[in-house]
Amino acid sequence: MINQAPFLVVGIPLFTALFIGLIGIYKPKLTKLIGCIGILFGTISAINLFKEVNSTGESISYFFGGWDFPLGIGIQYSIDHLNALMILLIYVVSVCAFIFSLKSVTYEIVKSKHVHYYTLYFLLITGLVGITITGDAFNLYVLFEICALSSYALLALSGRKAYIATFYYLLVGSIGACFYLIGVAYLFIKTGTLNMEGIAQLIPAVFMAKSILIAFIFINLGLFIKMALFPLHSWLPNVYSSAPISTTCLLAPLGTKLSIYILLRFYFDIFSSEFVFDVLGIQNIMVWLASIAIIVGSLYSIYHTTYRKIISFIVVSEIGYIVGGIWVGHPDSLLASIYHILADSLMTLSLFMIAGMILFYVKSEKVSAFKTVFKKMPITALALIIVFLSIVGVPPTSGFFTKFYLIKGAFQMGQYQFIVALLISSLTALFIFFRFFESFFYDNEPITLDNEIKESPLFTIPLISVSAAIILLGVTFNYWFQYISQILPEGIR
Repeated sequence: MINQAPFLVVGIPLFTALFIGLIGIYKPKLTKLIGCIGILFGTISAINLFKEVNSTGESISYFFGGWDFPLGIGIQYSIDHLNALMILLIYVVSVCAFIFSLKSVTYEIVKSKHVHYYTLYFLLITGLVGITITGDAFNLYVLFEICALSSYALLALSGRKAYIATFYYLLVGSIGACFYLIGVAYLFIKTGTLNMEGIAQLIPAVFMAKSILIAFIFINLGLFIKMALFPLHSWLPNVYSSAPISTTCLLAPLGTKLSIYILLRFYFDIFSSEFVFDVLGIQNIMVWLASIAIIVGSLYSIYHTTYRKIISFIVVSEIGYIVGGIWVGHPDSLLASIYHILADSLMTLSLFMIAGMILFYVKSEKVSAFKTVFKKMPITALALIIVFLSIVGVPPTSGFFTKFYLIKGAFQMGQYQFIVALLISSLTALFIFFRFFESFFYDNEPITLDNEIKESPLFTIPLISVSAAIILLGVTFNYWFQYISQILPEGIR
């Protein structure tokens, strides 16, 4: 099974989507059962793949049809420490989001469309895992489009209220994908191959060629749009604040983070750290841009009064953390950036699960509604406290170790503006939490609800699991930092 694990982590969700689409039309009651089986076996394959890479310490190359790279044809899947970790993360988030969706889809999506929802859900997982594992630059674009088309349909399933945001997302996503494809085309013109390993071998000899610089610019612009890095972030709050919670629980934690993962791949595996930090000479500009992204996201989150708008801008701010940590260029900051991909994925998942529970039970996203959360929904309130402790950066949550090592790396490199931005972000997160919490003490009006709130186990089990994972990731940070240290490029270790 391990030998075929690179195929299985992509093939299982793909065939699960196929079976749900075929069988679910005639037997809709089997839809969720097929989904449970698919997500279970996919997760087992991801764990086996992670264990294999971690135990042997060697990368795995999987060539479809046996067509090896020197022949110049065929698609390669490459698995190393970084994408084995990312694949495991995708499945952890997918399992929690899937369990949550078993209840949430009944609130948001008409029953006749549940088959469509889960078909698209597993197609999206297929695309996300495929993006992570592929070793072909053009195949990566194809998988981007699979993710994009699945997510557009998933977002639109909630009805008319999401149509405008979905259309805007479609336009922006298409522009980002086009920029990426143009960049890949320039690389192909100069190197004659689309295989990432092949490009990496050929590119050092042509570092100074204008086509390589143009390729770098277009690929960066495309990925910056996809990850919603300021000032290309405007699509994200509009989409995430109007999309179905069932969809955003999968898309929000993973969509932007995988764009950052691809950025890391291109920076260090294709262009190389020498080109990124020494040849280009834009390190300070990018750290300043990330610092501004953190501050802008933090200030906008204070400005808004609806929960999903607030957490959407927190996501924008967190993207600045990761990109800034990469561009600081110190081993500690790069370690923290990769670690924060894990931490922020869990935090974002928790935030949107909480959003769902508030929306379904309280029927309001206003800050004033949190009085009901703290008085009537104890598990949701506890999860909210844990996730905001992590966003602020309180030990032993994972957010503390991210901030500590980002600040340490920035201090070593003299990037003090980045430290200031991180501190401002922590203070604004603390302020936002107290805005939620003050209603518990100062709003004495009686709570009127149509029905007594009883938090469903299908909501609370994944929410408690994610909250525990946020703490566990922090408690075990030393293991993860040692694991990630094997990923760092030789020029930065």
